[in-house]
Amino acid sequence: MTAKKKIVKHTTQPRERRLQRAKAWVGAYTGGKIVKAYARHFRVDLLQAITDLRLCGIAVPGAYEAAVGQTLAALSEQRSQQKDKRSAAHLNNSEQDDHFAYIVGYTSGGAPYGLTWEELDEEEPA
Repeated sequence: MTAKKKIVKHTTQPRERRLQRAKAWVGAYTGGKIVKAYARHFRVDLLQAITDLRLCGIAVPGAYEAAVGQTLAALSEQRSQQKDKRSAAHLNNSEQDDHFAYIVGYTSGGAPYGLTWEELDEEEPA
């Protein structure tokens, strides 16, 4: 019987320890995309990787940092727009038809189930 492997939860290291390890890592790195590789290896975001690499003495162009910042800002904006769309769709309660006031879900055969208009009228106080 084989022993079970331990599940290791990977987290970001404190900056001081990360920078100590980064100096050796940068010296051994031979690839071309050092910022992306650093971010993946040390589990930090790209802007933090740029900051750390500059502290290690690696020159990272300011234009690259600006481009990364713009990309991250655009992604953040897209996520907030998607979140707004989902909340608006939930508020609009588009899950209804002539028979159901609120459709909770669908059966495996595709038939809707939920709160009917009659049940809704019965629950509302006069």
